[in-house]
Amino acid sequence: MNKNLMLSGVLLLSLSGVALAGGAGAPATGANAQVQAATPDAIAAALRATGYKVTMNPTDPDSDPSMTVDTGDYEVDVWLSGCEKNVCSRVTASSYWDYSDDEDSQDIDLINDWNGNYYTQAYIYEGAYYLDSTMPIRGGYTRAALKAWMVDYLEDVSAFEEELP
Repeated sequence: MNKNLMLSGVLLLSLSGVALAGGAGAPATGANAQVQAATPDAIAAALRATGYKVTMNPTDPDSDPSMTVDTGDYEVDVWLSGCEKNVCSRVTASSYWDYSDDEDSQDIDLINDWNGNYYTQAYIYEGAYYLDSTMPIRGGYTRAALKAWMVDYLEDVSAFEEELP
């Protein structure tokens, strides 16, 4: 049997198995499945449509566009990067916990353990713990994907907060 044909059949069966097993859940439909432009305004609108309160931060020509997202339980800093002509390549969510009043509470082992087990990135910077997550948006994204990314991020924020000293 032709090796390329056999490999194609294995790949097709593998992909079918993931789809049948419900790999990524039900596909999005309607407005949630439409590709959105990778602009600050579109990201803000998609987050608002999810039910979050979004405040655009003042624009600064020397920095990336950013916004503050109030999720009800958390206030999350969101910024876009790799932007050219108002079209961006990444969106990043970031939360932090200040411990500058108690410098002894810094726990590098917590950060290392977290980064070895989660997709979000934890780090310590200037007296605070940070937790970040970045989603590629170059070429567009769907509202369903952005919503799922934010829900997953907020679950990690809650879990990380529980681990803090």
